[in-house]
Amino acid sequence: MLEIKNLSVKIEEKILLNDISLSFELWKNYCILGKNGSGKSSLAMTIMGHPKYIIESGFITVEGKSIKEMEPNERAKLWIFLAFQHIPEIAGLKLFEFLRTIYNANQWQEYSFLQFKKIIEPLFLELNLEKDFLRRDLNVGFSGGERRKLEVLQIKLLQPKYIILDEIDSGLDVDAFKTVAKLVAEENKEWNTFIVITHIFTILDYISVDKVFILENGKISKEWDTSLITKIKKEWFN
Repeated sequence: MLEIKNLSVKIEEKILLNDISLSFELWKNYCILGKNGSGKSSLAMTIMGHPKYIIESGFITVEGKSIKEMEPNERAKLWIFLAFQHIPEIAGLKLFEFLRTIYNANQWQEYSFLQFKKIIEPLFLELNLEKDFLRRDLNVGFSGGERRKLEVLQIKLLQPKYIILDEIDSGLDVDAFKTVAKLVAEENKEWNTFIVITHIFTILDYISVDKVFILENGKISKEWDTSLITKIKKEWFN
C-alpha cells in the first residue's frame, strides 16, 4: 500500500496541499479529479520526491516504510513510477543509455550494452517504435505520441507497482491519445495499481477505477466509488 497521511505541502510560502490523507492499495485503481490548479500535479511531484515541493507536515509510506526523506531514485526503487504531465527533453543523453541506466538501477546485476539491447529491442517492436530512436537524445524532437509511448515502454521495462499517470492526455491529439490510452491500459496487471490524475474523463473509458477522489484547492473534498462516475461526468464541471 502507498499511504499518505495528513500531508501538507508548500512551495516557498504558498500552501499547495493541505492535510491530505489517501491510501492506494495494490490490485486497485484510483482516479484523482480536479480542475486546473487544484493541486493534482503537486501531489504527484511530492510523492515522487521533487525537491521543489516541501513537506510541511504528514507522512508518505510505501508498504509501511516512510519515504519522506528519500531521494527520487530511492523512491523509484520502491516501484513508484510517474508519467509526467509535461515530459522533459534532455539533450546529450542518449535514449538507450537512459533506459539501460534506469533498468540497471533496479536490478541485481549490471546489464552490458549487448545484454540490454536484447531486452529493449523487442519492447520497441511491441510498441511499433523505431529502433533508431535508441540512438537519439532523450525526447528531443519526438512527437507527443512518441514521448508517451516511451513512457509506456518504461512501464513495460521496469514493471512498477504504483503507476501515477499525471494527465497523460496532455500534448496529444485525439488519435494519438486513443493509441496511448489503449497501450497504457494493457499494462494494468493484477500486481500493480494505477493512480490516474486528470481533469477530464476520457482516460476512464480505457482504465477502470475503484475509487475517485476530488481535489479542490489543495484538499480532498469528496470520495466516491465507481457507481458515481457517471454522475461526476454529468455534474462535476457544470
